[in-house]
Amino acid sequence: MDLNSITNWFGSSLILGNTPEAYGYALAAFAVALVLIYLIKGLGISRLKALAEKTETDLDDLLIALTEKFTRFEYQLAAFFVATRYLQRAPSFDRAVKAVILLVFTYRAITIIQELLSYWINKVAAKRELSGHAKDSVVRSTQVILRSLVWVGAILFLLDNLGVNISAVLTGLGIGGVAVALAAQAILGDLFNFFVILLDKPFNIGDFIISDSISGTIEHIGLKSTRIRSLSGEMVVISNSNLLGSRIRNYQDLTKRRVTFKTGIVYGTKPELLRKIPSIVKKAVTACKAEFDRCNLSNCGDFSLDFETVYYLSEPDYNAYMAAHEQVLLAVLEGLAAAGAELAYPTQTLLVKK
Repeated sequence: MDLNSITNWFGSSLILGNTPEAYGYALAAFAVALVLIYLIKGLGISRLKALAEKTETDLDDLLIALTEKFTRFEYQLAAFFVATRYLQRAPSFDRAVKAVILLVFTYRAITIIQELLSYWINKVAAKRELSGHAKDSVVRSTQVILRSLVWVGAILFLLDNLGVNISAVLTGLGIGGVAVALAAQAILGDLFNFFVILLDKPFNIGDFIISDSISGTIEHIGLKSTRIRSLSGEMVVISNSNLLGSRIRNYQDLTKRRVTFKTGIVYGTKPELLRKIPSIVKKAVTACKAEFDRCNLSNCGDFSLDFETVYYLSEPDYNAYMAAHEQVLLAVLEGLAAAGAELAYPTQTLLVKK
């Protein structure tokens, strides 16, 4: 067989609808595509690892981990798809290849999305300073919900791209979703408010809060309820919806506490002594390492001349605040007593006309 005969055979003979020459091109395309994919992967990962050593962020480490999730079969499948472009293909073959590619790469996309969600959830939990059982509960519960949504979306995507009419499926899901939402309205409301707490961060574990119904320290934030250790010691379990529906005062981020108190001086005190009282109070406040703001004669009451004092404490802890305020009051009483000022108490004087 001469060279022309071999050339004619490669160019004209058909094997499963394609010439040997077409199979040669396809094989070459497969090899080139596979080499390029591995080359890009190797160069990309090496560059990312070099960058990761220079940066403090863990985003590049996450990107490396996600890139390494791709397997040899997926690389070979991508190269095989490129190679088939050089061949004459039957429609059934194209449909089969499309179905395999959709299944394989949709599954890989699901795993990548799940990794990204886990990374985001752990970051949010770390910012909220969750730890131990509370962190595990929040992370695990959130992952179950979000992963379920990802799988539902992926299945609908596959069905739609495989030619299945998903309108009826979406209609059924919509009707079922409405029924479930009506039946579990309170539970879904608590679940939604859990994500509000997680993202908006009105309070954290360990914060002391006062709401319309309870005051205490946050000990656990769950999918449906929040547990609060009240001042009297018992554990109070309140739903997330009820808690967020009330006005919440969070004392954890308190940087400066404003303290106001009044001092009543008896009528008949000489003006000279009354003018000294603000300086007496200021001395008492500053001696207790508090920030003095003002002290003024604010009112002529029924039985006393009322002085109003305002000062600030930088200590957010309530017990520390009470101890400091006690020291301020004792110092004020000592200063007034030393100056000869008499504190007033409720009295009435009855004038009888003879």
